[in-house]
Amino acid sequence: MDITKIDKPTLDLIQKAFEIVLKQNNIPYKKIGIAEESDHLVFLYEGKDEKVHVFKWKKSASIGVSIGVLAQSVLTPIIPHLRLLS
Repeated sequence: MDITKIDKPTLDLIQKAFEIVLKQNNIPYKKIGIAEESDHLVFLYEGKDEKVHVFKWKKSASIGVSIGVLAQSVLTPIIPHLRLLS
């Protein structure tokens, strides 16, 4: 499913896709979330240190992209960092 707009149901689907990618890469977490912040989307990650780490990307870069591809493209570069936090 390609993203055509950013709304609550889409954010929920993006979060599910992030959960799947994290699980596939054996990245544990206490909590995660996806939120909107003006012209950005935000990935919130809480690991073993119980601090919330924030990763942002342009909302416009998500339009027209499939949810699975988005999750992979956002998470792949930060997986080494997430491993340190988990």
